[in-house]
Amino acid sequence: MNRIQLGIMFASLTLFLAQTSSTGYGAGQCSAKSYREARSAMTGRLLATGYSKAQVGFLMRNADRMTSALRSDKLNGSGRACGIHSARAHVLGCLDKQLFPLRSGSSASLDDEKQTPGFWGKKRLRVRELLFIGQFHGCLGAAKEYLFRG
Repeated sequence: MNRIQLGIMFASLTLFLAQTSSTGYGAGQCSAKSYREARSAMTGRLLATGYSKAQVGFLMRNADRMTSALRSDKLNGSGRACGIHSARAHVLGCLDKQLFPLRSGSSASLDDEKQTPGFWGKKRLRVRELLFIGQFHGCLGAAKEYLFRG
């Protein structure tokens, strides 16, 4: 698969996930977990399904960076009712619902490495990392649409 095909596949997956994540996880609902709890749960789920510690560190560092960029002064009415920490946790809650039921021992080759245009600062990513990144952006987009303005 060449770079253009991979880019098109990633963009299509992201658009599809942005649509399904907004309906698949109540986009207007507040998260019952704090961001710290949601982050800890996501880290555990990733490790339990075969992501390496290095992959989890890389993915969660970037997820933290992007969710921390969500500002409280940009929350809409639904978002203000939840609060910024709940809105940030909502992204990881959505990701949990979308990314899993991925199970360890899957027959899919999630460890194949692909050349990318540099998603999240890396030019070579494993399929499992691309899966996380695509799902994350879908959930981030849904949260921005339903919990934030502008």
